[in-house]
Amino acid sequence: MKRLSLKHALAAGLLGLLVAGCTGLNQAISGSPQQAPPTSTPIPTAPVAAKPTYVVQRGDVQNTLDFIGRWQPRDQTQLAFPIAGTVRRVTVKRGDTVQPGQLLADYQIDSLENKLQSDKLTLQTAQQNLANGNTTTGDSVASDLIALANQNVNLQRTIDSSPWPQVESAKIQVDQAKQNLINAQHSYDDAISRPNGSAASIDQAYAGLKSAESSLRSAQASYDSAAQSYANYKYTVQSAKNAVIQAQVALSNALAGGLNPSAQQQVLAAQLAIDQDNQQIAQSSLYAPIAGEVLEVAIKAGDAVKAYDIVITVGKSLPKEAVASLAIGDAQKLSIGLVGTCNVQNRPETKVQCIVRRFPLTSRDPDQTTRVAASLEDLKLPTDTAIEVEMPLQISHNVLWLPPSVIRTFQNRTFVIVRTPDGERQQDVTLGLTTTDRDEIKSGVKEGDVVVAP
Repeated sequence: MKRLSLKHALAAGLLGLLVAGCTGLNQAISGSPQQAPPTSTPIPTAPVAAKPTYVVQRGDVQNTLDFIGRWQPRDQTQLAFPIAGTVRRVTVKRGDTVQPGQLLADYQIDSLENKLQSDKLTLQTAQQNLANGNTTTGDSVASDLIALANQNVNLQRTIDSSPWPQVESAKIQVDQAKQNLINAQHSYDDAISRPNGSAASIDQAYAGLKSAESSLRSAQASYDSAAQSYANYKYTVQSAKNAVIQAQVALSNALAGGLNPSAQQQVLAAQLAIDQDNQQIAQSSLYAPIAGEVLEVAIKAGDAVKAYDIVITVGKSLPKEAVASLAIGDAQKLSIGLVGTCNVQNRPETKVQCIVRRFPLTSRDPDQTTRVAASLEDLKLPTDTAIEVEMPLQISHNVLWLPPSVIRTFQNRTFVIVRTPDGERQQDVTLGLTTTDRDEIKSGVKEGDVVVAP
């Protein structure tokens, strides 16, 4: 190998130092050493969210009807004018306390009131004319005494012949017919709900339902007839009272020495006009029948009102109950005596047992309210407080259940996805009672199975 000379070695060393110095100079000029280009960082794949699972449990599945009622008096009286007219004034508003006989509202009867005052003046004039008439004899006085006694006897006989017992009996028949209709409706509903029920049993239940409806209509007609008879009876009593007044006037005139048939007729005519005025005024006015509070006022001054339209509702202060207006289909899912729970709205600590007291039989029932009795009196709740009511319609006790969200259906098949040590598998299930939060599982899974939600 050829050796380098000392001269050549020194030249090579100087050349190396020169190259190194140039490199340092370039780095000083650029301010930093050269860097390698950056590499991209891969974005991690998002983990797949685990589907929720549910464990098959054992418990109660309950289908309930939940609704809101208003805390109102149980005993209510709905008031209506017996004739049509235009409202002159309404003296009360909702929530007012009233006493028996207090005027609540009346019609525009200014002209009628003026006529009453005029008829009273006419009566006074007729009585003065009678007092200034011809003299009479002792026989006439005796005759008038007997006539007065006979009229008093007639009045008492009329009062004693009151048809009120027939009204009460007719009312009892109506109540019984209503209860029979409820029972018939339940029997029919039960018949059509049985999958294996025979057509004959359904037809028989349907015939029983129609018969109960007919019986109720007949009982209601009998009650209306009895009520009309009682109304006519009251007019008969008033007529008998007028006859007594007439006999009293005749006797007074005879004792005063005046017996003028024409003048007597004028007195009677004036008294009859006054009685008619008072009767029309009474029909044009509404008075509180009981002590209590005003629950509803549906009229105001100037309104035109039809005869027998309900315009004011008055109720006794106690006892109170939850009163709700439900769709007729929901109301008829209930039954008289059904026990549930009630509490003040948003106050679950006030929950107590309550019981269905009434509900409308049909959509034609004049009272379409559902009423639930509850022992909440100790809370001293104001009228119209909102009450939450929960009534159980069907209950399956101690059964397997799952939330409805995990139940799957496809092509008339009902199934769930069960998680097992070997993986997930489809499992057909048979459902029983289904509700908004629980479905009864009759077969297909067992208690403790883990089910995967969709």
